[in-house]
Amino acid sequence: MDDQHLYTQALESVENARKAIEDAQGSNNPSEFQQAKQLLEQAHERVQQMRQTDGLSETQAQKLFHAHEHLRHLQETTNAIEATRYE
Repeated sequence: MDDQHLYTQALESVENARKAIEDAQGSNNPSEFQQAKQLLEQAHERVQQMRQTDGLSETQAQKLFHAHEHLRHLQETTNAIEATRYE
């Protein structure tokens, strides 16, 4: 796969994780929450992989930085959900 495709996949995985976490927040389904956490982990791995790729444009690097920050906020959200519902 080329870097552009991987870059697009990384950004899409962040959006998929965000949607899954929002859905999990609105429901009380533990399996849905676990799936959202898995999507979050996959997104984190993809973004980290792309951030280490050489040859990114400045715009791509900036978008990946913002995606990484967004993932950090999503992780905080999942931590809060887990603390209030499942502990």
